[in-house]
Amino acid sequence: MESYSISQVAQRFGVEPHTLRFYEKEGIIHPGRTKNGIRVYSQENVAQLEMAMCLKSTGMPLKEIKRYFDLVEQGDATLEERLHIFTDHHQRVLQEIEELQHYLEKIEWKIDYLKHAEGA
Repeated sequence: MESYSISQVAQRFGVEPHTLRFYEKEGIIHPGRTKNGIRVYSQENVAQLEMAMCLKSTGMPLKEIKRYFDLVEQGDATLEERLHIFTDHHQRVLQEIEELQHYLEKIEWKIDYLKHAEGA
């Protein structure tokens, strides 16, 4: 099984190693350790981190991200609750996209207006 150092994982995601240590401290990821205590990240850790960063980047609070990963550790009995977390988050992301689309249209209108005003 392939494993990665903290610097390799940090570089892959474009974050600093302290960010990965923070996710570990929060209980979101659980990297292994060598005999010397050095963190080693498995493919599963990397996949979990990718999901956590996706959720964080789309506005999910860390507390809710932690809740999701706690449920994952509890197994299939929590599938319905995990689905609920994702469907709620999906709805929030769609609302945010709609709002951003509205703002983007205003910005595009202003750009068009300024281009035409400049040539008048």
